[in-house]
Amino acid sequence: MTSTVPRRIARKAGIDLPTVGLGTWRAFDRPGPDRLPAVLRAARETGAKLVDTAPVYSRVEQRLAARLRGDDSFFVATKIWDSEPDAVEAVFKGQLAAYGRTSIDLLQVHNLNGWRGNLEWLGRQQAAGRVRFTGVTYQFDHAFGMGGSRADLLRVIDDDLVDFVQINLNAAEASLAEDVLPAAARSGTGVVVMRPFGEGQLLASPPPAPWLRELGCATWPEALLRWVLTHPQVTSVLTATSDPEHFRANAAAACSGPLGADEAAEVARYALSVLGAGAVR
Repeated sequence: MTSTVPRRIARKAGIDLPTVGLGTWRAFDRPGPDRLPAVLRAARETGAKLVDTAPVYSRVEQRLAARLRGDDSFFVATKIWDSEPDAVEAVFKGQLAAYGRTSIDLLQVHNLNGWRGNLEWLGRQQAAGRVRFTGVTYQFDHAFGMGGSRADLLRVIDDDLVDFVQINLNAAEASLAEDVLPAAARSGTGVVVMRPFGEGQLLASPPPAPWLRELGCATWPEALLRWVLTHPQVTSVLTATSDPEHFRANAAAACSGPLGADEAAEVARYALSVLGAGAVR
């Protein structure tokens, strides 16, 4: 029997979400067999029915929307990227039509691009019932030559402007745990974590199996995921994979619960010893 992943409450939004969700960045846009249906099936069977995407992820959102059209059992998180209101509205109308929905569960301002104007627009959509929850995403300052800064992110949280933030957090890139996570805890803002494996770079040099067993982990991905879940402010962790068995393993890791403080410290030390602070990016 497939284990069901635990859920955590996002206090401001007033909902609980699975602690593991499906990220789609660079996971389903490569040539080869279409593995999206099998991964979505794994998500259904494990109760990890949260999926995050964006219209700028090649054709991934189009394919995802076609698979989920009319299926409101998944919590769909997507993004807006443009800063011109007409362009934002046009893309959003296309998203609603593609999913066959009257509202999107979570719409996020991607990389804080044009966040002031876009959050005003998002607020109007939420009031009109076209968006259930609002959010912003942040990877690093002015990502891809656009977007906002860490200071902007903290201002958005402290001013209580969104329901969720999505941030980059892993055992080798943990600095956002110092200020962003406490700020989110104060405001009740939900936190979605991306890149728990550093887009795969943290998986390149796994520690020895006996060391992992001493931590109570079967695999290095399990240790890294449980490290993220050590932070109680984290609502959900996105794992971008096109392998349904990898997704099931990630769901099983979440079922094992967070690491203890000592074990989490060991995982962080190992990750930094291999890659060096900030090397993942």
